[in-house]
Amino acid sequence: MTTPPQRRRDPQPISRGWELAAAAVGGVLIAVALAALAGLGLASALWGGGWVWPHGTETVIHVLGGLLHGDPGRGLPPDQLRQVAGPVPVYACVAAAELVLVITAVISAVLISRYRRPGDARGGMATRTEAEQALGLRQLRAGRAVIRPDRYPSPGSRASLRRLLSTGGDAIRGRAHRSVPSTDSRPTSSAPSTRRPRLPARTTKELPR
Repeated sequence: MTTPPQRRRDPQPISRGWELAAAAVGGVLIAVALAALAGLGLASALWGGGWVWPHGTETVIHVLGGLLHGDPGRGLPPDQLRQVAGPVPVYACVAAAELVLVITAVISAVLISRYRRPGDARGGMATRTEAEQALGLRQLRAGRAVIRPDRYPSPGSRASLRRLLSTGGDAIRGRAHRSVPSTDSRPTSSAPSTRRPRLPARTTKELPR
């Protein structure tokens, strides 16, 4: 009897590398296009007739094509086209916007790789501030009675220790007093004597002369 095949569970929903790469490239292109349009609108607001922004996908594509070919504002409606600034301020603002985008992306990548790296053991470690709050000098001094009760007993433990020592000392002294024999008491029964009886002295009989 054959068992039915078990479904293989993929822990990561996005398992193919090309999907991540395509998403990253698409995000980069969208960010670059938005930065260019923001530079165009900023230049028109500062040195032109006012803020301009293309509406619709086709208009956005035509405006980006005009920026790439050196014709800022191409593809915009006539009312917005009259507000576009000259090429020099437009491309200066576009370059500044792209530079800001690059700096932001680099800083974000550095922060993500440093603090949110997948599989990094440092993700579960405490920071210096958290370690200082938990194990700082103030916290150690506050918990010294718990850490080293032999050297820093609390007032309550000191009083209980003194009572325990005094009670134990009284008990030891009482037991020692009861164990010392009294010198005034005499034994009621005498032990058998081990001395031998003294023999009478021999008398020498005088012989007649």
